[in-house]
Amino acid sequence: MANIGLRKRGWRALVLMNLCWVMPALLLWLGRDESGLQHFLRDWGAWSKFLIAPVLLTLAEKPIGFALDECISLIFRIPVVATQSMQDARKALANARSQTSAVLPELACLLLALMATGINAANFTYGSAPAWAINNGTFTRAGLWSLVLGNTIYWFLLTRLVWKHVIWLRFLSNAGRWHLRLAVTHPDGHAGLGFLGFYPAGYSLFVLAASAVVASGAGHVMQREAVTPLLFTAVCVAWLSVVLVYFAIPLVPFGTQVARLKRKAILMSLRRAMAFERFKEREALETNLFEDEAEDRGIVMKDVKPVYLAARNVSALLVNRRNAPAVFIPALAPFVVVGGSYLPFSELGPIIKRLLLL
Repeated sequence: MANIGLRKRGWRALVLMNLCWVMPALLLWLGRDESGLQHFLRDWGAWSKFLIAPVLLTLAEKPIGFALDECISLIFRIPVVATQSMQDARKALANARSQTSAVLPELACLLLALMATGINAANFTYGSAPAWAINNGTFTRAGLWSLVLGNTIYWFLLTRLVWKHVIWLRFLSNAGRWHLRLAVTHPDGHAGLGFLGFYPAGYSLFVLAASAVVASGAGHVMQREAVTPLLFTAVCVAWLSVVLVYFAIPLVPFGTQVARLKRKAILMSLRRAMAFERFKEREALETNLFEDEAEDRGIVMKDVKPVYLAARNVSALLVNRRNAPAVFIPALAPFVVVGGSYLPFSELGPIIKRLLLL
């Protein structure tokens, strides 16, 4: 990108927009295909896949990188990793950085993009192509351009960001073997790991781009179906579930550590609380109402009620209602646009409100 003058993401996004969306429209206009041009300008799939997605996926690289770098920085600056696991953590970080800049994964993403283009070409041949892309059984110049170039660029940009997410997942999966410095009474309610739950906020543009393409595909299906509030809700719930799983899976290893800490803290505090309350009972009554002859009375007694209450409130769900809206709102926005074409706002509004309050 630097060698061809496209290092700046804003300029790169503009060039990709011209290549993927402006050029097919220009080819239809130069070919005096007014009908095809009208179909192209009214095609949700063309707008989402060749205009919205290339621009947003290109611009999304910076906020994604910033969010992940901040999380990684805090992991080592707090530090969350215990001394005995610091070497393993730094090794995992070095491997992740080398994979991010490796050439082979880039080539693999390009190969996957070309495979996706081949699948699209086969589907278009069997009658699923839009009206502007095929005329009398043959590809138009705009259709061929969009298929070979626009479609490949879209899938390449998407798979690159998905691969970087996989690297993040693999880095965090190593956390299951690390010793962590967690505190059950930490005020964030996640034993000190609450900051990890805000990394999805960096993916807002990525989610909006992917959701625009999915929503446009759902819109094409809805054109052939009777759209009801129940059907629309089911489609939205299915997509939100995919988005939630996508961002929650990388945090499972840390969530497992928090769950283990919570279970251990509750058990230990219950044991200490029992000893402390029996001590207070003996102090008040000079004996326990239920005696235990083998009870060790030389233990230093402390009130552990704050620890117990804090442990009960600790949550292992690092993606929750506080941070999920950062991706749920852009995930639903394109569906609201599509749903507005089939459902009145009086029915659409309550559906969206319920989905955001889940």
